[in-house]
Amino acid sequence: MSGNYNYSNFREWMYKRIDEETGKFSEEFIAGVEQFMTFANSQSLTQSNGGKFFCPCAVCQNDKFLPGTKIWRHIYNRGFMPDYYVWYKHGEEIDIALGTSYVDPTHLSGSDQEVDNEDNYVDMVNDAFRDNVSFENYQQNDSFQNVVDPQRNHSKKFYDLLEGAQNPLYDGCREGQSQLSLAARVLQNKADYNLSEKCVDSVCQMLTDYLPEGNTAIDSHYETEKLMRNLGLPYHAIDVCINNCMIFWKEDEKWEECQFCGAARWKPKDKRRRTKVPYSRMWYLPIADRLKRMYQSKKTAAAMRWHAEHKAKKGEMCHPSDAAEWKNFQDIHPKFAEEPRNVYLGLCTDGFNPFGMSRNHSLWPVILTPYNLPPDMCMNTEYLFLTILNSGPNHPRASLDIFLKPLIGELKELWSTGVEAYDVSLNQNFNLKAVLLWTISDFPAYGMLSGWTTHGKLACPICMEDTKAFYLPNGRKTCWFDCHRRFLPHDHPLRKNRKDFLKGKSAVNEFPPDSLTGEQVYSERLSGVNPPKTSVCGGNGHEKKKPGYGKYHNWHKESIFWELPYWRDLILRHNLDVMHIEKNFFDNIINTLMNVKGKSKDTIKSRLDMAIFCDRPHLHVDTAGQAPFPPYMLDEDEKKRLLECVKHAVKFPDGYASDLANCVDLENNKFSGMKSHDCHVFMERLLPFIFSELLDENVHLALSAVGVFFRDLCSRTLQKNHVQMLKRNIVLIICNLEKIFPPSFFDVMEHLPIHLPYEAELGGPVQYRWMYVHERNFKKLKAKAKNKRFAAGSIVESYINDEIAYFSEHYFADHIQTKSRFTRFHEGEVPVYHVPGVPDIFTHVGRPSGEMQEIWLSEKDYRCAHAYVLRNCDYFQPFERMFEDFLTTKYADLSEKDLSAKRADEYHIWVKDYVSYWSNTHPFPQWVKDIANGPVNKVRTWPIYFTRGFLFHTEKHGEGRKTCNYGVSVKGESYTNASDEADYYGILTDIIQIQYEGSVDLKITLFKCKWYDPLVGRGTRRSNGGIVDVLSSRKYHKYEPFILASQADQVCYIPYPYVKKPKQLWLNVLKVNPRGIISGEYENKEPTLLQQENDDAVLMTTVEDLAVDHLVHARVQPINLDFDVEDVEPDDEFRCNISSSSSDEDAEIPY
Repeated sequence: MSGNYNYSNFREWMYKRIDEETGKFSEEFIAGVEQFMTFANSQSLTQSNGGKFFCPCAVCQNDKFLPGTKIWRHIYNRGFMPDYYVWYKHGEEIDIALGTSYVDPTHLSGSDQEVDNEDNYVDMVNDAFRDNVSFENYQQNDSFQNVVDPQRNHSKKFYDLLEGAQNPLYDGCREGQSQLSLAARVLQNKADYNLSEKCVDSVCQMLTDYLPEGNTAIDSHYETEKLMRNLGLPYHAIDVCINNCMIFWKEDEKWEECQFCGAARWKPKDKRRRTKVPYSRMWYLPIADRLKRMYQSKKTAAAMRWHAEHKAKKGEMCHPSDAAEWKNFQDIHPKFAEEPRNVYLGLCTDGFNPFGMSRNHSLWPVILTPYNLPPDMCMNTEYLFLTILNSGPNHPRASLDIFLKPLIGELKELWSTGVEAYDVSLNQNFNLKAVLLWTISDFPAYGMLSGWTTHGKLACPICMEDTKAFYLPNGRKTCWFDCHRRFLPHDHPLRKNRKDFLKGKSAVNEFPPDSLTGEQVYSERLSGVNPPKTSVCGGNGHEKKKPGYGKYHNWHKESIFWELPYWRDLILRHNLDVMHIEKNFFDNIINTLMNVKGKSKDTIKSRLDMAIFCDRPHLHVDTAGQAPFPPYMLDEDEKKRLLECVKHAVKFPDGYASDLANCVDLENNKFSGMKSHDCHVFMERLLPFIFSELLDENVHLALSAVGVFFRDLCSRTLQKNHVQMLKRNIVLIICNLEKIFPPSFFDVMEHLPIHLPYEAELGGPVQYRWMYVHERNFKKLKAKAKNKRFAAGSIVESYINDEIAYFSEHYFADHIQTKSRFTRFHEGEVPVYHVPGVPDIFTHVGRPSGEMQEIWLSEKDYRCAHAYVLRNCDYFQPFERMFEDFLTTKYADLSEKDLSAKRADEYHIWVKDYVSYWSNTHPFPQWVKDIANGPVNKVRTWPIYFTRGFLFHTEKHGEGRKTCNYGVSVKGESYTNASDEADYYGILTDIIQIQYEGSVDLKITLFKCKWYDPLVGRGTRRSNGGIVDVLSSRKYHKYEPFILASQADQVCYIPYPYVKKPKQLWLNVLKVNPRGIISGEYENKEPTLLQQENDDAVLMTTVEDLAVDHLVHARVQPINLDFDVEDVEPDDEFRCNISSSSSDEDAEIPY
């Protein structure tokens, strides 16, 4: 376009944005913007840059190079920059006569392409109110008013927020500081630190007082919440029958009383109460709105497709999408799988008391979490969506389905029709659908969700009626003893064993229960019983059980989940919780070993039952009520040594576990107050080795195998072939335990591990299917109950604020610290050098901490440190080969020992001379010259260093602490002898930073360590189960103290408890994974994060059948075991006095 046009008259519409009469955008402005966008999009510059061009809005003023969708919003929200009548920045030429020169639009400076961070909060508002209409749909509308008409339901909220985002905090404030940005920061702090309203009021008032006069800061929590709640998602309060029979929802909303029990819906009116108040209510937070918001934010929209776009290494499972259940579902429903944005959900529920122990009150939140996300985001708190919360105080029990009714209705809609959603990452609308893959709960809640009662003889929901459990007449409990040989291979010799299990019984013709699909469970098991549906009989209508209940089946209801059209296509459906199973299993082991009063599984009743069912006469109770000391129990000295070891010698790295010393009760010789994670750590980290010197070898090996099994099962990355090995191993592990422990030891928690590997095969790593993450989330919800009178309501209100805070955090500038962004393990920034080619070893992330000191390196340390850096630079590897040739030529007669000394002493000198000699003819990079000249002899040291998810302390700094952060390990290939690949284990003594003088200013951090002898069989030993020990008195004979900080892995050393001090003191090496790192290979992906402290350095082992013929005689005790008098009931004395044979006649042995 050229010529002597009067552009100011021709395009005066550009500055007539608002129609003064209507207060809306003028028709000519809307038409003109469409003309400008069409012109700009047609330019070759725009097309070659992916739809980006200069933004001419009043703020950007052609300084920002942005996508067209963002520019379009900027123009409507801000208007055009002054006097931009000629679109010269967008390819429009200008006549010379107009006095303006043509600007080449293809000339882009670096600043032109900077990302626009100034209007993040405007973007936040626009993202939250997209209302499923894309940019293309906006352009197709006749007028912009059709999209943001003030009469629309959400328009006032939109304009209030937009005004808050564009309203400067005060005159002259930094760009981007607005009323909305400050309110978002205040709400984020409230969510992060669970601040009270009074505290927030005080902070707001302080900000208002200290900001300049005339500021627009909000001065109270109420006003902050009022503004930010415009970003909130909907939730509904639904009235509930006071007896949990029904909810007054949809077609039942009209009723004034319960249709099942007749209880009144409303509380009686009084003079103070004008509105009707229900006796009880629940809160429902629709999941569809929360899933739609995941696609409305750029921070999460693309991540929701990760499950479909990532490519896992063959044979590995790092995520549920790599496992069999996920793939099987996609094979059955290919249309659902075609859309990668469809959501795969998991459901979790459990109860908690918001008042602690002060009074009875049961709240049951229902949490949904999407599994589409990558491991570093999946299971994070902000993506655990609270969906349902009852108000209590009564436990829902079988009536839980009543509260699930709105959710099941919405899930059915999300499956059949879906909802319209907008994907901001792809700038398009799509139909969003969702599927519920499984539920997660503890074992009692498993029964509430599935409809299969999880107690009694038929407690196992996998074996169902095909169980071998039986009743112990003396212990008066159900037992799963000798129920596992049928899982062995058909030709395994243990099947024929008639002595070590149920006496006289073989398992030759026994077979494991069938693995049933959902369709088989429903049609072959459930339909034949036809249990009642909660929606038909009411929440309390399950008291009358169907015939055969407890004997042939355990169905007490037909779960509401069967209403989902796809529920029969799923195999897993309900997960056994590894967290609770592992804790209960460990409690039984440790309480029996320690003979804890009231908790041990070895009691007088268990010995009487043993006489009936087992051929172990040497452990039977005599007529005086005494019994021989068993091989699976510690005596007083052994208990004391174990407890002292745990209290004084067991130290883990910071953040790995709580202090187990707090669980040691030396006065009563027992452990007490162990939480689930304490049991988890003890089971997987200590149990594999800690009893090796305290118990008979075979008892120790049997218990060690249990710890190794759970350790391997809880790996964050599972190998599919290893899972098959776990399925075989666990059968032998339990069979070995059955040879040792009495039948009373084996309750349902000792049986359920049989099924855990199969569930891992179906569902993938347990970290996505266990209760740890959810229990922590429930604890946070419990802390939100600020109003004790309306506990549930206050939790929901606080949760809505948290949702807003999590959403707004996505739009915070990068430097803003929040609880989720910066932890105490923050590693700092990546070092940047302004020259190309600098080796990677100089750019690793790491952050020193503590008091910095400067020291001078000794000549020996200087030489070792410099040589080690040279040997770890890829650039200098050819130099090393040339130096080797030089040595062998010049010193042909020297021995290998002397040559090795020459390598260590002269290599760095040779490199310096070589680079100096050839630098005149060969253009070495400047950084090569700097390295060759050697580092400065004066170095900096620190006592603390953060790197790669590890926190390291020097040995001196760690002295006297409750944690051990100074153990290091490194692969042998990191040393001068690359052929020796044994792991080196050592102690960190110094953290030093060396600097290479020169224009590049290279810096690198090294660890100086003392190493144990790595030679296996001399200074190191390895045993079955991946257990590694080092000999504390044996040190490495070579002086090679330095490694790169980026190479160090962390370990800690735990001594063995001994009754008699041994001649050689061995230390167990506990390997520690980087905090939050997941191993696994993905196409074009970096290693991802997941907050879990387990070690994944797993060595899968094959479990052997343990011989126990000599076991009970191996530890002959001079005394008998006296049972506690309180454990003996009145008729037990009679039972002890009669012979075992007479008891045998009265009991039924389950052959």
